[in-house]
Amino acid sequence: MSTFNRATLVKVLEILDSSNAGEALAAAKLAATMVREAGLTWDDALASEIRTPALPAPTADRAVGHGPFGYRRDRELSPHEQFFMVLLSPRTPSEIKRKLRSLEARVLDGEITPQETQDLKFMYQSFVVG
Repeated sequence: MSTFNRATLVKVLEILDSSNAGEALAAAKLAATMVREAGLTWDDALASEIRTPALPAPTADRAVGHGPFGYRRDRELSPHEQFFMVLLSPRTPSEIKRKLRSLEARVLDGEITPQETQDLKFMYQSFVVG
């Protein structure tokens, strides 16, 4: 479970209006993951007042922490999740966001190179987790 940021969810949901079907699908998946990992239902997420469920006690083998954008820290994010988080982060410079747009189709199709995957991970660490 994690914290929930409704403003970030709104930004992700605004991408659903994209004319690019792959981008809209990736945004839908990211939104669903954000709600699920916060331990909420869509009814909870859309309610006027969010009541966050109690967090379970961390176990010795798996400490649960709050990651950026409300994601759990106990799993590796996919390249498309990292891509959208870097793109949505206010800390990401405009010129980086413009360069990312050229990668978008290949990220959504899962066709980025290992080097691009590493570059994306570096950008995620620099501009989102930072």
